[in-house]
Amino acid sequence: MAPAAKRALPTLSRIAATTTAKTKPSTATAPPADEAFIHAYRALEREFPEADSHGNGKEKNPPTKAAVALKVEAARKAKSSTVNLDELARGSSLDQSVLTGVRQLISDGERNKAVAVGHSLRKNPATSTIGAAALGVGLLASSGPTNAWPVFSEIANTSASEPVADELYTAAFGALGADAVSILDADIESGRIRRWSAGTLLHVAQKALVRGLTDQARILIAAAQELPSGSTSKYISKELIRLATWLPEGSRRAEIPVTAGTINYGIMGYQQPDVTSRNIGDYIQTVASMGHIIRQQNFSFTGNPEITEFAEELRSTVKPERVVDGPAATLNLFELNRDGNPYQALPEKTWALTFGWYMHHTFHQGFGIPFHKNLRPILLSVYVRYPTMLTPEAIDYLRKYAPVGCRDWQSVALLRAVGVPAFFSGCLTTTIDTVFRRDGEDTRDKTIFVDAPQTGPGESRTQAQTGIRSLSFVENLKLAREWVSHYHLEYKTVVTSRLHCFLPARSVGSSVTFLPKNRSDNRFGGLIDTTDEAFDRIRQGILDKASTMLQTIASGVSEEDVYAKWAEICAPAMAEADAYLASAKLRVLDTQEVARVVSSLATAGLESTDATGNALNVVIDVRKGELKHVPTLVRSIAAHNSAPIKVWIVYVESTDTEREELLAQDLPLPISWISPVASTFESFENSLKHATRHELMLALAAEALPNVETAVFLPASSLIRSDLSALAEQLPADHHLLRAGDDRHHGRASGLDLIRRVASRQGKDNRKALEFIFGTHRELAGDFTTFDPNVMVMNLDRARLENLSGRLIPLILDYGMTYREAINVAIGSNRSELDISWNHAPGYEVQEDPALVNWRDTSKPWSGMATPFADEWNAS
Repeated sequence: MAPAAKRALPTLSRIAATTTAKTKPSTATAPPADEAFIHAYRALEREFPEADSHGNGKEKNPPTKAAVALKVEAARKAKSSTVNLDELARGSSLDQSVLTGVRQLISDGERNKAVAVGHSLRKNPATSTIGAAALGVGLLASSGPTNAWPVFSEIANTSASEPVADELYTAAFGALGADAVSILDADIESGRIRRWSAGTLLHVAQKALVRGLTDQARILIAAAQELPSGSTSKYISKELIRLATWLPEGSRRAEIPVTAGTINYGIMGYQQPDVTSRNIGDYIQTVASMGHIIRQQNFSFTGNPEITEFAEELRSTVKPERVVDGPAATLNLFELNRDGNPYQALPEKTWALTFGWYMHHTFHQGFGIPFHKNLRPILLSVYVRYPTMLTPEAIDYLRKYAPVGCRDWQSVALLRAVGVPAFFSGCLTTTIDTVFRRDGEDTRDKTIFVDAPQTGPGESRTQAQTGIRSLSFVENLKLAREWVSHYHLEYKTVVTSRLHCFLPARSVGSSVTFLPKNRSDNRFGGLIDTTDEAFDRIRQGILDKASTMLQTIASGVSEEDVYAKWAEICAPAMAEADAYLASAKLRVLDTQEVARVVSSLATAGLESTDATGNALNVVIDVRKGELKHVPTLVRSIAAHNSAPIKVWIVYVESTDTEREELLAQDLPLPISWISPVASTFESFENSLKHATRHELMLALAAEALPNVETAVFLPASSLIRSDLSALAEQLPADHHLLRAGDDRHHGRASGLDLIRRVASRQGKDNRKALEFIFGTHRELAGDFTTFDPNVMVMNLDRARLENLSGRLIPLILDYGMTYREAINVAIGSNRSELDISWNHAPGYEVQEDPALVNWRDTSKPWSGMATPFADEWNAS
């Protein structure tokens, strides 16, 4: 690839990333065609003229996103095909060049090709070890640690593991947890770690520390620091020093001084072994939280000298009307880290207002919850970012200190779905005006744009500040106070995309226009589009609750009484949440409407859906371009079965000619079709996309086969290698609708996370996003593991009885869900587990002798790639 095109690739990749394979619009234009964009696009255009499409920007209009995406894809393929030779030319070994190429493929989004490379090398005895290394790297990216580890285990504690030690231990710790210690100890004792790079030593030490293997982490840090200075970058050297501060003897775990007769009280900080915050908005929240203790006029402070001095500075600026009388108490102040507190040496009975984003993971090894055993949290203004944070231990912990005051309504619904009492409190930054007393008249007249396009006169700035990571805790608090003081003193008008600019600026009286990138972002429920009255109600509610709890703690009552008071004062908010959530229901089509739609199928002259006796019914899902491959699947079914089988094909785009051509082939099994006609979806929408029509046909499958009791569902891109009757015999349990295997996509296992992703796709319609969140969560009894509906056995009688089609169709139409997403949301945990041999996906795992091979979400056997069992497919 030409140098100019290589330089252009990153610029255009950022643009193309906004266009997915499912939603490539032919008319949507790319971002404004500035000079850099035009130069980058033209460079790729010259290099890849064949990768062209309509909207290529040769006219006056800028090129469309689809046109940009085609150029980027061509460039990525060219780049990935040359990287191995480049490495070899520079003197690297063949193994290292292969691994470089595999990692580059993954970076370029070509995981399927990376996995295919690994499979191809692994099956050859001469290259089996480098193949295992490459395949492990590929599987780690495609499906995660659990499926990657069995492959990596083939080379663990051998020299072949050294070039992939970083990825190998990511898989080992992810799959085995702390039990990976025996593998790590063997590498340490053998001296193999001495051949690891500084970066690998750092990354494995990070994981070991989080897993409680502090002795091993210490050895790895020391080994990295003993490497020649030229082999370690400044960044890695700095991170090694920082990580060492979290060892038991490190400064971050030093004992916190206490004074008799004082109340230990933590001020929220943002340090942890992993990356620390660079968002000034976090520190703005902490300043707001300090306003609640300093407005208590009978509180005095001791402890960390810098924190106590800053607290007194803040006290001098408190609004007179916010000063509160109450019990006298001395608070022992110190930094309490939101994500890193389990590693701190907190004194007994440490109290704190605990708020903000919960939580940031620690090196992808888990989250810092439960909190430190000595912490007594008042959970107020909490945002739950990752449903995977809610492990059984975390849920029990939150229940212990519930109810949880949530910053947003999405977190309320999420916590309640897993059985944690929760209510909407709003954000703590609404109260930051407590520490911004106005002396004299309000003379503000400026305008500022904060992380928002500057569309008029004014200043512009960003709230993401990398420099704050090098500042001390109190320096960052002062910076946060100064940041808000500009709104308080200078800026009458603020335009921002940042939540923690919008809320604090509004709190101190600025006129704020909030322009978030996504109005349906899960952080904004209840905070966006609030009236002044609603904003004041949020602010006063937090002020009242925090004051009551701080005075209760100061009065010296028991811990039990403190949390009893918390439950008492939150009861009205809990009742409000009960009513709000109960009012939301997802739309369901009644059975008559579903029957009307299905009746149009019956009048379309399609094959009869009469009862098929004792035949095994197989529904084949055919996507665009797959119809010509159906005969191969049908022949593989027949080759391994003697019982009668009836095949039903779901394919929206099929024409009479295509059907005739397929039926004209000498197929060993009878074929029928489930297809729509022009009138089928008239009552839904006049211009449904092809993809949506196909999803709806799958949703109607149970109703379209009214005389079929049970059916096996297969993708067209699959191969049967065993008697399909054995799969059909895996009937769902009596109370379950279907039997299917877990979804193997990396990071897609959580059903609650799926619901959040769908909600966040509602774009400008944030009310619809909330409606969806509420409607789904109120029917859940906890998180559920998502499943792969490409291969499943469904009880169609029960599906009809429970009106499954009537539930699926609105999910697809109203919220833009795929069938895969919709059926997961509708079924939840109401399924039985399918034997893994009946749904082997080569792009995500390794199986030596599966009964069924499923290529739906990975490289196809007809693609020419070395995917496992492709030879059997091509021979069928």
